Amino acid sequence: MERLYSFAEAARLLNVSESTLRKKVAAGRVPHRKVFRHVRFSAADLEATQVVCPPQTAVQGTGRRRTRPAQT
Repeated sequence: MERLYSFAEAARLLNVSESTLRKKVAAGRVPHRKVFRHVRFSAADLEATQVVCPPQTAVQGTGRRRTRPAQT
C-alpha cells in the first residue's frame, strides 16, 4: 500500500509553509488525492510538486532597522 502524506508532512518535506501548499492545491497547481474529505499527497505527487514549486531561498535583509525621520 502506498504511503500518503498530510498537508503538514508534505509541507515539511517540500520546505514550504502549510498555508502556501494549501493555496497551491486550491489553485490546482499541485497534484494531490482526495481521501474522503481529506487531501493527501503521494510520493509521486511530491516529486512532481518539486518541479512546479522549486525550493526558494530566503532573502537577506540589510541588517539595519528602518527608522522614521526626526520630527521637528
